[in-house]
Order: sequence, then structure tokens, then C-alpha cells
Amino acid sequence: MQRWPSLSRDLLTLTLCVCLTLELSINPLFSLSLSLSLSLQRPLPLSLSLPLSHKYVLYLSPPPLLPEQSAKDHCAFVSVVSGSLCVFLAVFVLVCTEMLSQRWRRLLGLIVWATHLTMGYTFIFSGPIILPWDQVPFFLFIIFTVYTMLPFKLWYAVVLSFITSLSHILVLTLCLTIYEDNYNPHLANQLLSNAVVFLCGSVVGAFHKVLMEKTLRQTFQDTLRCLSMRMKLEIEKRQQENLLQSVLPVYISMKMKLAIMERLQDCKDKEEQQRMVKDNNFHSLYVKRHENVSILYADIVGFTRLASDCSPKELVIMLNELFGKFDQIAKENECMRIKILGDCYYCVSGLPVSLPKHAKNCVKMGLDMCEAIKQVRDATGVDINMRVGVHSGNVLCGVIGLRKWQFDVWSHDVTLANHMESGGLPGRVHITEATLKHLNKAYEVEDGNGHLRDPYLKELNIQTYLVIDPRDPSSHSRSAPKPRVNDGLKMRASVRMTRYLESWGAVKPFAHLQSREGFSPDAIVNGKSRLLLLLFDWCNSIPWLSLPLPQYSVFCCILSLIACGVFLRVSFELKVLFLTLASTAYYIIILNINRKLFVVYGNVLLGWNCSRTPVNECYGFPPFSLSCFRQDFLLKYKNRTEQDEIETRENLNRLLLENVLPAHVAALFVGENKKNEDLYYKSYDCVCVMFASVPDFKEFYTECDINKEGLECLRLLNEIIADFDELLSKPKFSGVEKIKTIGSTYMAAAGLSGTPGQENNQDRERQQAQIGNMVEFAIALIGKLDGINRHSFNSFRLRVGINHGPVIAGVIGARKPQYDIWGNTVNVASRMESTGELGKIQVTVETSDVLHKLGYSCECRGLINVKGKGELKTFFVCTDMSKQQGLGLS
Repeated sequence: MQRWPSLSRDLLTLTLCVCLTLELSINPLFSLSLSLSLSLQRPLPLSLSLPLSHKYVLYLSPPPLLPEQSAKDHCAFVSVVSGSLCVFLAVFVLVCTEMLSQRWRRLLGLIVWATHLTMGYTFIFSGPIILPWDQVPFFLFIIFTVYTMLPFKLWYAVVLSFITSLSHILVLTLCLTIYEDNYNPHLANQLLSNAVVFLCGSVVGAFHKVLMEKTLRQTFQDTLRCLSMRMKLEIEKRQQENLLQSVLPVYISMKMKLAIMERLQDCKDKEEQQRMVKDNNFHSLYVKRHENVSILYADIVGFTRLASDCSPKELVIMLNELFGKFDQIAKENECMRIKILGDCYYCVSGLPVSLPKHAKNCVKMGLDMCEAIKQVRDATGVDINMRVGVHSGNVLCGVIGLRKWQFDVWSHDVTLANHMESGGLPGRVHITEATLKHLNKAYEVEDGNGHLRDPYLKELNIQTYLVIDPRDPSSHSRSAPKPRVNDGLKMRASVRMTRYLESWGAVKPFAHLQSREGFSPDAIVNGKSRLLLLLFDWCNSIPWLSLPLPQYSVFCCILSLIACGVFLRVSFELKVLFLTLASTAYYIIILNINRKLFVVYGNVLLGWNCSRTPVNECYGFPPFSLSCFRQDFLLKYKNRTEQDEIETRENLNRLLLENVLPAHVAALFVGENKKNEDLYYKSYDCVCVMFASVPDFKEFYTECDINKEGLECLRLLNEIIADFDELLSKPKFSGVEKIKTIGSTYMAAAGLSGTPGQENNQDRERQQAQIGNMVEFAIALIGKLDGINRHSFNSFRLRVGINHGPVIAGVIGARKPQYDIWGNTVNVASRMESTGELGKIQVTVETSDVLHKLGYSCECRGLINVKGKGELKTFFVCTDMSKQQGLGLS
């Protein structure tokens, strides 16, 4: 329905122009003056302005001078017409110059107005006789020109229209009362009628100007919104590409993006689209095999003890600076960081493009990492070191699951590289014999004896070596150097570390997403947009011509039509019906029946040379109006299409971002007020952390030709993780947040959602409900895995560990930002899983106390030895009691 006002205005324009064409009795010079008025208001090329008015002007000869007229009058008429023509051409040239037209717009408008007045009086005094209604149509046209076509403000246009009307009435009054011999008793009524016509024309013109200015502002806003949407679309595209490339390799991200776009575009309903974003049933497998790569695992020795003394801000800054530095080293050595696991960093060289020097790249990176940590240790006196393990072989790389996508690698060689790190020495790069063969004696090595420190290496009888750093001859010493003691030791170790690492200036996570620099709505009004805006304005400002009929009855009819089209607050359909009937009646009665009366009146009484041929040029106006309607429709359709595309991309961006970060954290990184120097970190008092693993999958995973070198095994793992992810879409588990997957281990947490600071105000019942909710989620995972076992004829069993307590959450990583949680609570939850039993949920004594209050039954397991914690008393949750209680789970 928004197009009806525009259609109504165009129909009104058609009526006025037809009436003008039929009755206006001036010479063809009016065509140029009309074009000039349009050009001054809306600068247009000459080829667009001149032919427009020429199409709708009758081919009428100028009024011939009678023999009794003096040669002086004849010369005056020719001089004025020629001078007006020259003035119009000169002004038209100035108007085409943008700088001059902007500076002298009002002056040029006054020149056009004065020239029109001069022409009007010339037509009055050059005619054979002077009548009371003489040139009323032309002066009415001048009034409309002042309001609708010349660049004047409303009050300025009112003054000029008043001067135009008053001058016409005064001049005719003087001429008809002083210089005319015959007394006309109806002169006062005719002049008063002229005044009423001019007043009505001025009121209509003023009302039209107000509406037109409002329409132009709305048109400008719509156009600006269209251009803003287009630029926003480009920004969305860049953000989407930056986001995907910061998390996933290009060749995988493109496939995933196309698949998601197809699903979102197929979903036309907005509510369904929102549901698709929240519950994406994406089960495709994006995994690819790569051969001849090198895998590096690195662990920061001593960081766990250091992190326990850090504040949330210090911990996040420290990790971001350290891993940001490692990302920089990885880029320099052509390595791709895969994932960050706590304080463990692992990457691969030879992905996605195979590199002949992949082993040298990983070894060089390991040495650079050890050197970077050595610099930190020497500068701060903090006793930390780096333990690095490298192995060369084949990997399967890609993305599994439906939520929290993370690029990962799987294979027996990846497992071996992990054990190379755990079986290494602090400050040294520990490599296998396979990696040594690819080095081609580029580095000196010594025996590593990894089998003495790791049972997995001993089981596989792996020969290992330690790389000697050519930059440090003393690196062959297996003992870690003692930290340097200086005055800085008076500070806490965490403070010294933080202050030193901040000097590295690592890139903040998602800083590349803030690509809106320099963008504002005003910035898009450039040369191209101005041309586009002029086109829109021109299409919406087809001249609303004056009412140039010679009889007052026709003047009243036309004013009635205008009142119907502009003022009456009736429906558009009634307006169209009334205007159509009135125009049709006019054509039938005037043109077909009494057309000869107009011809005789013009030829005999006024001395004109009028043709009896119907006005065929009027037939060109409807196609032109249809062209304007079509352009308006196409513009709105294009605007609506671009808006739909932007909404689709916004949903895609939200889907992608929320698959990297939790929803409440993602909102902080895409907000307009987000500062690039901000790091996200948050301390939580009570968060329930769960680790759930499928240990049997390690035995199930094999690499042979039958299962495509392990690809089919990963397909089954993808289905397991995807089914686990589907549970997160249920309202019951809306408070559970998936953190990541580590091989076949699923990590999740409850209590991380909500606004900042909300968790500090939670009552004890809500905190306990989170723990019960997590236990129910773990039980649901066990049920999902049992269902997969029935369909795949396997006997996988889940091993779950749960703990609750304070944690620190944050986003770290420069090139690949990653959301993670840290703290003793996380470490203990991981130990609960690794020391647990298949098919059971192991919890700490504090968690079991909460579960007892919720109605769960827990069985005491006793004391177990937990690495780094000593002996802890643990409990097993009796899952068969879960269905008998429902407290705190809503």
C-alpha cells in the first residue's frame, strides 16, 4: 500500500499535464522555460529535460501581430522572446555546473522567475486585445513553478507568488480601466476571480511543496537506507569471511558456509529461520586426509601453579599474550595452530597445502617457543618453561559436531605427538625418528630416551631424540636453567609475568571483526549516490503543471480535481475513480463535441492559428508514467531483496559466532561499542563443569583401507558428537554450554550464561539446580550413546566426571580466538573423568553433597589418587534414581 500515494500523485500529474497541453496558448518558448525550471530544481542533462516538456506542448503558432500593431510592438515582442531564450540558455548552462548551481541557486531562481514575468507581460501586451483572463494560465504556471520547481524555501515562495499574483491583477486593472474605452461591468468580478484562482493555486502549490519536501526527505532516507543496507551487506560479508577464516581453513569454511546459506535461504519464515539458527541439524562430515605433515605439541611447564595465583584479568592477559606470541611464531614458520587446551598448544605444518619442509618448520617453531619462554623467565624471574614434542606422519583434519566448531586433527600420529610432548624435557624439543628423517641433518640431535618417561612410547618402542638449539650451545643440558633472581622478585610472579607479556602487544581476539572504521550514513553520500538520488528525485518530481484553461469554469474544474487529489482524505480508489470519470467526461464533451468552438475562438477572436488535429503527443505520457511506476517498483523490490539477504547473512553470522563463543559473549564482540583493546574475561563463583569421554573409541579407531584410513571411524564419532549437541537445543538444557571437544571427550559447563555479574547474585537453590541440570545432561548423553550403540551394533560406554566451583572464563588467541574456562574446578573435573569408570558419573564430595539435597543417590567410591591433588574422596552418581526426582531442574 505504500505505492498508492506515489501513484495518486502521478495520476494527478497526468490530469494537469493533459489540461495544460490542451489549453495552454503560448509559444514553444514555454517548453524551454519549463525545462529550465525543472533543471534548476533538479539538475538534469539537456537530453532529459528538453524533450520531456516538448512532448506535452501543443503545436501552436505564436499569436500573429495584427497589421494595425506598430513595428515597435513587433520588435519588442521579438526582443523579449529572443532575450528570454538567451537568458534561459545561459542559466541552463550555469545550472549544469554543480559548483555554480549550488552557490547561486537562489539568484538563478530569481532570474528564471523574473524572466517568466517578463515573458508573461510581453504576451499580454503583444496580443491583439487585452482580456481580464489574459495569461492567467501562464501566471498560474509561474506560481506553480515558484512552489514546485525553483529552489526556494516556503516563505520565499509565498512572497514571490504573492508578488506574481498582485502584479498581474494590478497591471490588468490599470490597462482595462485606464486605457480601455469600453466599460466592463463585470471587470471587478473577473479580477476577483483571477485573485481567487491565484490564491487557490498558491494554496495548492504550498501544500504540494510541503508534501513534496516530506516525500523528498522520505525518498532520501529510503535511498540512504538502501545504500546503507548495501554497505552493511558488504560489511557482513567481510565479517563473515574474517570470522570463518579465523576459526576454520578456507577450503572447509567455504563448504560449510554454502551449506548453511542454502538451508537458511530455503527457510523463508523468520520464526523458522530463528529456529534453524538455534537448532541446526547439520550432520555433514567435513574431514579430509592429509599426508606428510608434522605435528607439534607444546605445554607450559609450571603454568598451572602460576595461574592459581592470578586474578581473572591477569590470567586472560597472560594467556592471550603468550599464545598470541606463539601464533606469531607459527605464522613465521608456516605452521597452523589447531587448538589451545588449557596451557597446551598444538599446531601442524603442511596444512592445508603440503610443504616439503614441514618437519623443519615444526622444529624451528619449537625452538622459537622455548626461546620466547626463556626470555620471559629471564625477564621476570618466574620459573616456567616449555616442553615440546614433534612427530611427522598423516592426519585427518576437519570439523565434527553441530556446536562450537573447532578445526581439529585426528590420527595415531597425532596421539603419538601428544605423548612425545608428555615424555619430553622442559626447555627441549623432543622429536621422533620419523621427524628426524625429514630434517635431513638440518639440526644436531641427541638421544631423547622418551620411553623412560612415557609408557605409550615404551609400548610402541619409539626411538626419540632431543634437538640441540644451534643458538644456545648449553641447550644440551637436560636440567632446566634456574630462574634469574633480581629486584623484580619482590612482586608477585603473576604481576611480573603480566607486565612483561603486555609489552609483546599481542593482537586482541576478534579485533579484525571491527571493520566498520570510517563508516557512517553521511559517508555514503558520494558522487555515485548523488546521481542516484537525483534520478529518484527526478522520477518523483514530474512537473505538476499549472491550470492554464482560458475559462473560469474550467479553472474551477481543475481546482476541484486538484482538491480531490491532494486535500480530500478519502481512499485512493475513490480518488482515482472520480478523477478518471472527470477526465473522461472532459474528453468526451469538450474534445469530441465542442472542439471546433475552441478552434474558432482562437482563430477568429484571438487571431491564433490552431490546428483541428487531435493532440497525439499526449499519448506519450502514460508510457512515461508507467516507466516511473516500474522504476519505483523495481527500487522497492531491490531494497526488500537486499534487506532479506542482509537478514539471512545476519542469521548466518550469528550462527557462526555462537558456534565459536557463547551467545552472551558473542554479543560483546559484535556490538558497535566494542573496543578493540578490550579482552573478555569473567570470574564465576559457581560453575558446574563436566567431562564426558568415550574411551572405547580409541580402540575402535583404526586406519586401514577398509575404513578409508580412519575416515569412517570419524564419521561415527561425528554422529556421536552431533547427537550430543542436539541435546543442547532442548529447553531443559538451555543453561548448559558446550566448551569444546578433545578427541572423543566432550566438555560442557553450566552456569556461564546470563548477564555479567548475575552469577554473583544467584541464590543457593539456583546454583544447586545447575548441578542437577548438568547431571541430567550427563544421563541424557549416556542414553544417546546407548541409542547409537543399538543402531551401529557397538558397545561404547561413557565415562563422566563432574565438579563444581569457581572458574575463570575468557577469550584468548590472536589469529584464532577461542573461548575457554580455567581454574582448579576444571582441572579436578577432568581428573574425575580420567580416573572414573565406564558407564558411571564420578563427582567430588562437595558435588555429591549438593546432589543428595536434590534427591540423587550417590555411592561412595573411596579415596583415589588424583594427579596434582593427592588423594581425594569421590562418589558415583546412581543414574537409576534420576527419574524419581525433578527438584531444581526447571
